[in-house]
Amino acid sequence: MQLKFTLTLITAVISSFCYGQNNAATCNDTKLHAELVEVDNSFELQGFKLIQYKTLSMPSGNYLPVYVSLEQGKMYQFNFVANQNYSQYTFTLLDQDKQKLIDEKIKSKDNNNKLTKSFTAPYTGNYVVILTQKVKGQKEACGGFSVLKAVNDHLPGK
Repeated sequence: MQLKFTLTLITAVISSFCYGQNNAATCNDTKLHAELVEVDNSFELQGFKLIQYKTLSMPSGNYLPVYVSLEQGKMYQFNFVANQNYSQYTFTLLDQDKQKLIDEKIKSKDNNNKLTKSFTAPYTGNYVVILTQKVKGQKEACGGFSVLKAVNDHLPGK
């Protein structure tokens, strides 16, 4: 299983580097859109600014790479909203050396279709987020992803 993930991950990353940003189609799921906007708004009230937002049509079980460009020492908030019918989803953040900096796997028994992760970039440059979701009874489903950046270093709770 690990070998399959590694080979698929390498293929996804190579494809994304060769072709630039992923070519996943956007989707029009108004409920999912509203959920992601609500999560983003809560972080904007805490001093973050939205820098990247995507709703993506995600084939069930496929790895979907998304580039993010981050600045060293800055704090970021990553948000992912999965389809309500998910059986599991994953969120993996890779650095320039393809090392996993964040690796989360959420199963439906957890009953949470929203993932939020704070992250402080160790270097300035491109990172790759690999998203997957398996959806019960659907070949593909909408997923939402956003990145917010701390406006200043004096955020509440710091």
